[in-house]
Amino acid sequence: MATLTPVPKIQFFDANGNPLAGGKLYSYDAGTTTPRPTYTNYGGATPNANPVILDSRGEANVWLDNSLYKLKLTSATDVEIWTVDNVGGPDQATLAQLAASGGSALVGFIQAGAGAVTRTAQAKMRDTISAFDYMTTAEIAAVQSYAYAVDMTATLQNAINQAFALQADLFIPAGGYSVTGLYLPGRVSGGTDDRGKAFRLYGQGTGEPFVVSAPRGTVIKSVTNAPVLQDYLDTDPSSNGTVEIDHLRFDGTSSTPVVLLQSFYGTSSFYKNVIYQRGTGDGLKLGYSATVWVHECYALNKDFVTFTLGAARTGVGFNYVPSYDGGLVTISKCTSRGWLTAYRIGGGAGKAYNAAIRDSECSVVYNGIILDDTRKAIVSGCYMEGGDQGIGITDIGDWSTIRDTLIFPGFAKGIDSTSTSTKGTLIEGNLVATGAVVNAIGIDIASSAAFGGFNKNVIGNSIVYTLGTAGVNGIKISGTEPRLNVMGNMFDPRGAWTGAGSTKINDTSTSGITGLVTGQTGDFETAYLSNAAIAIRQGSSALTESNVTANNLTVPNSVSYFSCTATVATTVQRFTAGQTSGRLVTFRTTNGNMTFTDTAYNQLAGGVSFTGPGTITFLIDRIGADSYGWEVSRTVF
Repeated sequence: MATLTPVPKIQFFDANGNPLAGGKLYSYDAGTTTPRPTYTNYGGATPNANPVILDSRGEANVWLDNSLYKLKLTSATDVEIWTVDNVGGPDQATLAQLAASGGSALVGFIQAGAGAVTRTAQAKMRDTISAFDYMTTAEIAAVQSYAYAVDMTATLQNAINQAFALQADLFIPAGGYSVTGLYLPGRVSGGTDDRGKAFRLYGQGTGEPFVVSAPRGTVIKSVTNAPVLQDYLDTDPSSNGTVEIDHLRFDGTSSTPVVLLQSFYGTSSFYKNVIYQRGTGDGLKLGYSATVWVHECYALNKDFVTFTLGAARTGVGFNYVPSYDGGLVTISKCTSRGWLTAYRIGGGAGKAYNAAIRDSECSVVYNGIILDDTRKAIVSGCYMEGGDQGIGITDIGDWSTIRDTLIFPGFAKGIDSTSTSTKGTLIEGNLVATGAVVNAIGIDIASSAAFGGFNKNVIGNSIVYTLGTAGVNGIKISGTEPRLNVMGNMFDPRGAWTGAGSTKINDTSTSGITGLVTGQTGDFETAYLSNAAIAIRQGSSALTESNVTANNLTVPNSVSYFSCTATVATTVQRFTAGQTSGRLVTFRTTNGNMTFTDTAYNQLAGGVSFTGPGTITFLIDRIGADSYGWEVSRTVF
């Protein structure tokens, strides 16, 4: 008997990645329809039935002799799945090498070729399989031509299934593979449990990422309206075990994501890949994920070199929408170009905890990054080029950190944190350039609701303005009694912003900010403690009779020193001074037209009215719905 090569418990799958239960494996002499036996064990004494009937897991013991075979796989109802000719056992040199290694338990893989099995290993070792091992000579030639004329779905899916079953890595050599959609086969239902498996799917590389008309390297391309590659979200969301996907180019034309990973868990990673979307769908979409890493990838769509499309753009480059709660998903050193939104985290049925986008880039996009209902998300070290007047970074998460990011001109808003239901945002050390976009906002921040909402912090950022551009707000503040710290920010140029309606800081809040803030006084920025007992800050304009209604003087919030220049005789009997108690406010009357009188609301020393010119200082308390002022001191010039 010739020496046999074993394929112990080889497993086959159907087109959907399910075990081919009851399937049939026919064996013939190569190039003929003459049956040729396979064997049940290494001794070769007992032939298998022909065809071999696969068990409920799609498995069977199949041993080949060192002759050439033609093998045909069918379903249980004899529907042909594939036929491979010129399949052979090992040559003598391979057998001698295996014997010298002490490998009495051998694993051989059914492969196409001129005769010998090209890759064998000891059963205890995890090996790498080439997709070419499952392809005919004609299929290999078609792939290497990059013509995409031959549908490689079944062949490539079979290679993936076999490698996954054997816990072997699958290498996809350079070439153009036309598919209708591939699946990672990991499941936990149907009597299988693949959560303990590890699998790597990798290619030859991608070449220059921006070469999309005739790319080389390993290209997997589909023109059907479905993901090029996806996995299963089975009854357990970690059904795939650990998966690595790298050095591949995925080329799709769909309203779906090009790559859809719904069960990407553990130490799984997606790296050094290029995604190109010719349709309207997303690039990479992650569902359930935790402790995974997406890095050194490019996601491009068909519009990545087309400017000024605005909100008409489509898709999300990198879209992490958790279907279950998950944490520590990191996207780093990636590029996203041409999309409606470059990066998005959150917004699914689950929460994204401590997700991060680090050291990544986007350009020719409408929106840069959206943090949607996240928890402690981090954006750091990124740079962004918009051009379509969308929003650089939108924060709709709790305890978000946006740090050390460069936002180039072209966005209508650099950073938007106006959601008043979120809390604890830290916006620190960013450089935001508003460019020549009319009515642009560098950083737009709000805090509101009961007790002034939750604290947010805008610290140490730099806002760069193009002189002469109208309506620009460097930092815009809104909300009712917002709790904000706005400190240490730099505005360039330092002098006046000359465009009509442009200002470095625009505080539109109601009843004043509570916190350490920077205010604008003329052309200068002044730090002060807002809504505190002492907040020494001069009002930007003088108070006149127009600020007095029915003898009630409205005192603007967050300012402690006012010049008063009435042009007609005006009497002040009470104040409207905001919600904060304990304000120490000084009024300097420049003439004798404004008189402060002693009333139940304004208590003047000795009951003596004050006219001036001079200064008078009040301690103003908020009691109930009214403001009450007590004179502290006065000076008459």
